[in-house]
Amino acid sequence: MIVKQYIKDFEALEFGMFVHFGIYSQLGRGEWIQHQAKIPVPEYEKLATTFTASGFDARKWAEIAKAAGAKYITLTTRHHDGFSLYDTCGLSDFDAPHSPAGRDLIREFVDACNKHGIIPFFYHTTLDWYNPDFNNDFDTYLEYLRKSVEVLCKNYGKIGGLWFDGNWSRTGDDWEEDALYSLIRKYQPE
Repeated sequence: MIVKQYIKDFEALEFGMFVHFGIYSQLGRGEWIQHQAKIPVPEYEKLATTFTASGFDARKWAEIAKAAGAKYITLTTRHHDGFSLYDTCGLSDFDAPHSPAGRDLIREFVDACNKHGIIPFFYHTTLDWYNPDFNNDFDTYLEYLRKSVEVLCKNYGKIGGLWFDGNWSRTGDDWEEDALYSLIRKYQPE
């Protein structure tokens, strides 16, 4: 079965690195700080106006991963705070290209991985504290989620995989996973 081969291929990679980076990095208190400290969305959103990504060094991360023997790196493309490290292509302005960083950090990440023979993997939240549709119009939100993932699948070449996190936040809802995974396979068949 083809799914079993994907699992075997991933397991054969054995060792990888996982990197959390986002506007929360400025606070130095982890990716859950907005939730833990109960920071209101309008206040938290202001972090985007000071986000320069000065600590973002995909080249160095890829070099460290390579030296350590890692075969892949998983990077947060968007965490639960809703801020994207990539150009969302008009889906939202709450992203790195619209911040003082002014650049697509996922492009830098993929390029650095490819240069050093590291397989890029993408972490992407499925829940969203920023997008009001997550709570108010879940069907519209799921469309936004799929379009966000489509951008990642279309614009960065071959990736190793996607790591999703957040479905636990709405356990009784239909996340329309078949539609999401069909979309992924359309652009990233492996």
